[in-house]
Amino acid sequence: MLSVGAFIWLVTEIMPIGLLTDIAQGLQVSPARVGLLVTGYAWLVAFTAIPMTLLTSGVDRRTLVASLLLLAGSVDVACAFVTNYAVMAVLRIVLAFGHGIFWSVIAGVAVRLAPDIPVARATGWAFTGVAVGFAGGIPLVSAIGQWLGWRAAFVACGVGALVVFAAALVLLPPMPAQRRHMNIKHLLGQPVFGYIAVLTMLVITAHFTAYTYVIPLLQTIPHSAEQLIPVLLLVYGVAGIGGNWVGARLPCSAGRLIGVATAALVASHGIMVAAGWLPGLVWVDMVVWGIVSALMNMAPQNYAMELAPHEREAACSFSVTGFNAGIGAGALCGGVVLGSSGPYAVLAWSAGIAVLALLVLGAGRFVARPAR
Repeated sequence: MLSVGAFIWLVTEIMPIGLLTDIAQGLQVSPARVGLLVTGYAWLVAFTAIPMTLLTSGVDRRTLVASLLLLAGSVDVACAFVTNYAVMAVLRIVLAFGHGIFWSVIAGVAVRLAPDIPVARATGWAFTGVAVGFAGGIPLVSAIGQWLGWRAAFVACGVGALVVFAAALVLLPPMPAQRRHMNIKHLLGQPVFGYIAVLTMLVITAHFTAYTYVIPLLQTIPHSAEQLIPVLLLVYGVAGIGGNWVGARLPCSAGRLIGVATAALVASHGIMVAAGWLPGLVWVDMVVWGIVSALMNMAPQNYAMELAPHEREAACSFSVTGFNAGIGAGALCGGVVLGSSGPYAVLAWSAGIAVLALLVLGAGRFVARPAR
């Protein structure tokens, strides 16, 4: 149920990407303004994840998860009937306030639901929805948009959320909040939480500096044919599902998993460059990069819970803040570099930020101490 909820929240966040031109035509605005519904959303989540998670720290987790699914379903359905861009933007703002809470609590709820299995495996199950969302979410909503119109895609996603909302009320057990109050000043005073946010932001910035522009990279470096690009992205997504399964079962700490994924991201960029001479290597790159993306989706929150086992949801909220700040920063960095220096420079910047993330990860043992 958490996995399906994760799928729905992810698709809800990125749906405007797959319906970009259709929404722009329907609301009579430019595609760039529709793009702000994603980038602005990510930045708002980055700013609100911590305070909203602390504000709801005393709410029963079943009630909270169900309420967030109800919010997603209601807003998605409402978006289907919008005729004005400003109203759409307001609805996305409302949704963003709930987004940070959902991703901050999902890992902790998964661990509480399955206390007898390893933490990485429990969160792996929950985050399977993310991997499936990246693999098939955008193609699915794009297909619905082509067949029935972009409004039908919002309705389909909203109805799905409402179905899971009803199931959550019936099937999830009561889960009283473990902490009635969280002191934000106390949390901000502990270096471990700042370390979690900064490390996550650097890792995700490195990833999204290149991933946001994966299509122009594929078109210009290995010169992939236009008809092959959807297939390459599908390979990327399927590899991500496999990476999620593998990452949940590797017998290593989440911190080490972050290190492996970040180093593998640099290696994948090397493979992309080599694909400029041997185009067949692009398929290898999509597999490697897809696995890397899955590990980067789940490992930061697992690492946050390792570092702050008694403040899991607070730690995850700092990770969510870093994650969404990284999405926005990566998209901005990649766009500036692509426009000024070209695709190879995008890969170089992404790799450089990844190396910086590895340095921060290595320095973490001197900076961060488990929170109590």
